[in-house]
Amino acid sequence: MKRLLLPLLAVLALPTAVNANTHVNDSLNAADMNFNVGNKDMACTMVSMAILAANSPEIYGTTSSSLKREVKNYANRCDLRF
Repeated sequence: MKRLLLPLLAVLALPTAVNANTHVNDSLNAADMNFNVGNKDMACTMVSMAILAANSPEIYGTTSSSLKREVKNYANRCDLRF
């Protein structure tokens, strides 16, 4: 039983961390596409979603530090606080 518990916990914890980075990355990609077509309002909404995911590790999991720096750059572009 003890031998199965640790691998089970590792398997359950891994998707949470991957989902946080994926969610933030997807939001920033959508923001970038909206910036490119000139839709700043929608782009900044997507940046807000990325900020929420990056600042809520208890919900989405941890976000990498390099991705947090990228979120900060986008937040500055939208005049949002990160």
